[in-house]
Amino acid sequence: MPNSNNQLNFDSNKPFVLIRRKEEPDVLVLTGTARALEKLDDIPRPGGIDKRGEVFDTISAIPFAQIKERGFRVRDDGAKILCLQIEKETRVPLKVILAGLPDESVEFDGGITHDYSETEYEAIIKNVIEKEIGNGEGANFVIPRLGRAKIKNMSVVKALAMYKNLLRQEKGSYWSFLFYDGERYLLGATPERHISIREGRVKMNPISGTMRKAAGDPGEFKNDLMAFLRNEKEINELFMVVDEELKMMAKLCSQGGMIIGPLLKEMANLIHTEYLLSGKSQLDAITLLRDSMFAATVTGSPVENACNIIYKYEPQARRYYGSAIALLGRDASGRETLDSPILIRCFEIGQDGQVLMAAGSTLVRDSIPADEVEETKIKLKGLLGTIQKSGAAAKASLLPALDNDEEIQELLQQRNQSLSKFWFFNQENENTLVPELAGKTVTIIENEDDFVFMAKHILARMGLVVNLVRYNDYDETADRSDLVIVGPGPGNPNDADSAKMKKLNSIMADLLAKQRKFLGICLGHQVLCRALGLAVVKKDEPFQGVPAVIDYFGRPELVGFYNTFTGKYAAPVAGVEFAFDKYNGDINALRAARFAGFQFHPESILTQHGHDILKEILLHLLCSKES
Repeated sequence: MPNSNNQLNFDSNKPFVLIRRKEEPDVLVLTGTARALEKLDDIPRPGGIDKRGEVFDTISAIPFAQIKERGFRVRDDGAKILCLQIEKETRVPLKVILAGLPDESVEFDGGITHDYSETEYEAIIKNVIEKEIGNGEGANFVIPRLGRAKIKNMSVVKALAMYKNLLRQEKGSYWSFLFYDGERYLLGATPERHISIREGRVKMNPISGTMRKAAGDPGEFKNDLMAFLRNEKEINELFMVVDEELKMMAKLCSQGGMIIGPLLKEMANLIHTEYLLSGKSQLDAITLLRDSMFAATVTGSPVENACNIIYKYEPQARRYYGSAIALLGRDASGRETLDSPILIRCFEIGQDGQVLMAAGSTLVRDSIPADEVEETKIKLKGLLGTIQKSGAAAKASLLPALDNDEEIQELLQQRNQSLSKFWFFNQENENTLVPELAGKTVTIIENEDDFVFMAKHILARMGLVVNLVRYNDYDETADRSDLVIVGPGPGNPNDADSAKMKKLNSIMADLLAKQRKFLGICLGHQVLCRALGLAVVKKDEPFQGVPAVIDYFGRPELVGFYNTFTGKYAAPVAGVEFAFDKYNGDINALRAARFAGFQFHPESILTQHGHDILKEILLHLLCSKES
């Protein structure tokens, strides 16, 4: 709090946290006792109603290595959960904070050093695009470039001055924060919510797509913005991260949810596009936090295999980059609250002034390595600028002048026209029950891709009883479900040495031999094609996150693909009907009396009528006389 001289004083031996949330008029000042914890379950959670009403109990900085709690592979250098058990919380007006924070010059002892050169980083990006995305390991990946520097004469006063510089310059941040546990500082302005919960309502904010604001008149800005909103690469990048975070929402929010947007977010020097995902859940805050680690915007998708790729290409632990801060509390009724931003655009600073920072970009099938290197350079330079420019104020906002611009609004809304309507309606109030399917049982085999949670959610809303089983835990002899779905996943279906592919080939042979009713999706479809004696080949260009209109058994359908391999049509197969591309022979779908396969993802937001396609094939397999 300010003293009589209107200065903010903090003891260098006592932990504190300063947060400006979502550009609120006040800054939250938290003080208390710091602890280093091993597990999320170690975070104190008092519970119950507090006589003060709504309160915050703890704030914790979570290391990226905590994703090990999900069983994912990760480099772990021993970084702990930094937890502040809050003893006092105060809200201070922003103007008072700015007046009370010190002005100090921020000087560096030398320049930025990197763990690898630009040439080495470009080579890594190229390998990820060609060898990982190009071989079916995922749709997109984020491999950051780490930078290191040293601040001269580092102190608490210096940290407060840097936070003041950041507050003055940055805008549009979800959080602008300074976290000090008595030993190290985490300082940053992150644009993106990871996850929040209040009154059982869970929200996530996937952000992707970046436009740098150039100097110019309003007309030039509008032209730049319209070009950005028409950019297919930027559009598809956002759709891919929405799909990935919808997987999490489908897993966490069994009571339904919806998508809101797209929205524009203006930062000091950038414009982003984002969506808001909202759903209801009865899960506790720690479970929600654990099962949502971590956002596709900082890992890639699917998240589990993205962690394998990160482990392969990043020689150092990420420490706190790409993870989250978790502010836990209780509302006036005693219900848990959680507000958690993603830890990006931030610094980790030691008492000796050693600085660790990182910046990355989303790598997709058509990324240009040199451009991605340049983007990270600009981001790292911008990061340093936000803490060095004493007295500098944020530039005026440009978006408000276009709030009612019809052309901009039309471009934004056009993005949703081709997307799945199922995910844009509030499912809590929608009757999606299919009486003929109600009570039927389905086993979905999970192959390291959480798309299965979206499929499960859609099927459950139709009234089916769905059980998820990981591929290596599936027991063909014990499964008595009415239908089996062999789900999507990363990998090369032709890899004879892969334990996963061997297991899936065994499962497929058993399903066919026993004349079980089943559906294969993406990887499952490819395994089915191989079992039918069809060639499965690598596509000339990966189809990761690609919407395309296909001939779906005689009618056009806009569907979403996430595949690098495809089955090829060569000749008729007795009893099997094919929907294939007449020009290249790619098999987009197939169906028979007792089984079917989709190379596309009917559960994805990219498949416009995915709900109806699934309903139709399930009625065919489970309810038609011929099956």
